[in-house]
Amino acid sequence: MNTPTHQTEPACPCGSGKSFTQCCDLYLSGKTYPNTAESLMRSRYCAYVTGNLPYLKKSWHPDTCPELSEQDLHTKWLRLDVIKAKKGLKRSIVEFKAWYQDGDKECALHEISLFKLHKKRWVYVEPLESW
Repeated sequence: MNTPTHQTEPACPCGSGKSFTQCCDLYLSGKTYPNTAESLMRSRYCAYVTGNLPYLKKSWHPDTCPELSEQDLHTKWLRLDVIKAKKGLKRSIVEFKAWYQDGDKECALHEISLFKLHKKRWVYVEPLESW
């Protein structure tokens, strides 16, 4: 008798606890767009993890987006910790730590990020000094 095998979908790298296909892949694939700054930040982390350069450009404010290339996507990202998020109507702030591999060490990028509504969509603007 054959027993069915259950394949579990991989967890989303953003740390939401959902599967990738039910979380950030919805945004990275263009099926929908994040409706909060925190979900945008999580999806941008996943874009770095998966090497999705077009999504990073699309989700960055055009006034602050640098020239990005495939060279910017060589970091081995390990996990994301969202520390706190402050929701606003036109601007929001998300503080996070993004953990990455540096040689044999684990390091963290700690940032307080500013997000704004631009053409009715949340976009990343820049890091802030503090809250």
